Amino acid sequence: MQAINIIGLFAFFFITSMAWGNNLPQAIEHYFQRIHRDNHHKVSVNIKTPEQQWPQCEQPEIQPAIGGQNWGNLSLPVICYQQRKFIQVSVSVTGNYLVTRRAISRNDVLSDKDFQVRSGLLERLPHDLVINKNEIKNSIAIRNIPAGQAITHNMLRRPWVVRSGQSVAVIIQGNGFQIRNEGKAINNAAISDKVRVRINSGHVITGQALENGNVKIML
Repeated sequence: MQAINIIGLFAFFFITSMAWGNNLPQAIEHYFQRIHRDNHHKVSVNIKTPEQQWPQCEQPEIQPAIGGQNWGNLSLPVICYQQRKFIQVSVSVTGNYLVTRRAISRNDVLSDKDFQVRSGLLERLPHDLVINKNEIKNSIAIRNIPAGQAITHNMLRRPWVVRSGQSVAVIIQGNGFQIRNEGKAINNAAISDKVRVRINSGHVITGQALENGNVKIML
């Protein structure tokens, strides 16, 4: 009788453990569905790590994949009971991306007429793919791009709001005060980039480029 009870107890914990482990596919699927929801992407996840190596807990905590990528073959950190394991997954995502409508020359400024939307498997395309046209409107090509080419971020740069040698206003803000100074930019900078400025006293300071061409420093 005691042996039967022990076997039954073992079976209970084994089944419970397996049930907890089986929460992992749903947790991972939900994680990627949530990431891609705003872009209306179709997502399919295949866990490549053998099931016997899955972490066993009721509510696994899914963390961002190594490298920050959200499709393709990924190493996904999963935490159970404060222990982290890496689960290998293959994430297939069908969604929209941008391609050039015409041949783009180096230093061309991109507008809506220069690109069009296509749909396909994103994991088969370059990792730094552009999927939102608002990310690149008014961007500048840093090399020639043929027509029909999928657009990636490393083909473009944002327009400069501050140029090297330009006279700029430097706004220094602190708790309850603001100081204005003048100087010359040492490097080019797009919005929110860091820019080094040599102020009139000769000192070099570093601030953040603003849309209006000023430089802000927060103390």
